[in-house]
Amino acid sequence: MVDMVTLESIKLFFMALVEKYGLLGIFIIGFTEPIFQPFPVEMFMIAGISLGMDWISVLLVGGIGSILGSIVTYFLAIKYGEQLAFKFFSEKDYRKGEDFLKKYGLLGFIAISFTPIPFEIMCWVCGVFEMPFERYLLGVFISRVIKHGVIIIPFVWGINLKIW
Repeated sequence: MVDMVTLESIKLFFMALVEKYGLLGIFIIGFTEPIFQPFPVEMFMIAGISLGMDWISVLLVGGIGSILGSIVTYFLAIKYGEQLAFKFFSEKDYRKGEDFLKKYGLLGFIAISFTPIPFEIMCWVCGVFEMPFERYLLGVFISRVIKHGVIIIPFVWGINLKIW
């Protein structure tokens, strides 16, 4: 597992990516989130908006990065299976994701955005168990639209209403 000093270093690195490279930084963070990294892209999307980036562009770029990263994760999981997943996640967390997917299927995968189970673990589990790709992609798209929207849109409304 990653210690707190390393997590803080990663977070600072990602913030620097957003500050220096803007939308490209958000895309990179979105792309890596479903593969292996521990931070949700939404926190960096909010940072980008706070830095003056257009919220629609931020939402699109972060979402596209996350969807493309999810596709990569799916195929890595099919090819390398659990052995590679265990290099990124504890077996306990992975098994929680596996149990959740078996119990709830596609709807569970969509709902995962609102649970403590990390999204990236579920992407790996879907690939390892070879969920049909079209269903997986539909689940990724719907879950990203919901999660990013639920987190970003109220923030944007808050700025526009001068609440924040």
